Amino acid sequence: MTFSHIAARFTPRAVAAALATGVACSAFALVSPGAGLPSAAAADCSDVDIVFARGTGELPGLGFVGRPFASELTSRLSGYSVSTYAVDYAANSSQTSAGPGATDMSNHIREVASACPSTRFVIGGYSQGATVTDIAVGIRTGSSSGQPIAAQDEPRVAAVVVFGNPLGLQRRTIAEASPTYGDRSKDYCGTADSVCGRYQANVSGGHTSYPSNGATDQGAAFAANLVRSSAPTPTPTPTGTSTPTPTPTPTPDECVTDSTADHVDAGRATSFFGRAYAVGSRDSLGFVSRFVVVSLQRTDATTWERVATC
Repeated sequence: MTFSHIAARFTPRAVAAALATGVACSAFALVSPGAGLPSAAAADCSDVDIVFARGTGELPGLGFVGRPFASELTSRLSGYSVSTYAVDYAANSSQTSAGPGATDMSNHIREVASACPSTRFVIGGYSQGATVTDIAVGIRTGSSSGQPIAAQDEPRVAAVVVFGNPLGLQRRTIAEASPTYGDRSKDYCGTADSVCGRYQANVSGGHTSYPSNGATDQGAAFAANLVRSSAPTPTPTPTGTSTPTPTPTPTPDECVTDSTADHVDAGRATSFFGRAYAVGSRDSLGFVSRFVVVSLQRTDATTWERVATC
């Protein structure tokens, strides 16, 4: 069963409350915060759970960046059941709510991971929601403290995608700041976005441009590639019709694992002040060296993106 991209799973705490009011324990509805729409029984664990934190001042939910990102990622994961969870936090203007938001993100992942052994997660956020994500993956930001994702859940996180990340003001991205999650992360920063300091800007526009400048689609493509390249065959969707076959892992001529120096020599990457960056996507690959090995996937005739593995 494919979950609606606006569906959100009840936590065990919500289950207890439901049982206390007489709701049957065999199943219960999934409801998106503020949406009030029934979606699926809790007994149905999704293949992929998208966990996204909205930006400062936005109403509860996925937010104006998270909605198109989740919708596009869901469409790219044909054959996988997909659920979404909007991080429950204040998103206040003082930015002090990022720590509690990270704790909510981590707690949600722990609860779902415990109940659903096969579910994997794509996490991310926009603006202050990106800071929520930074803290959840263990990066010290200085804004507020929160609980990071539990060590046992870390392998279940397939991809990390953030937009307008204030970490850029420190001239860092998640790829540079997190040795644990860096190789499965992507920061999108607009050329005119002062919130992320335009650090390693890789899309056009300012802080509110991500749904319109292609970044949400690019981020969804990046996450979908990581989900597919690292996943077992998804659970068939019980619709009574044949389940679409997931796109196969890229063929060897489309995905290359090599040293950063060889990527530069082959034209798949460029060198800037001793560091390598993928051609087109400008993904950071680390120092130019024969000993630093990364995987790059071609997404079109002129673009290579960093992936976890070929």
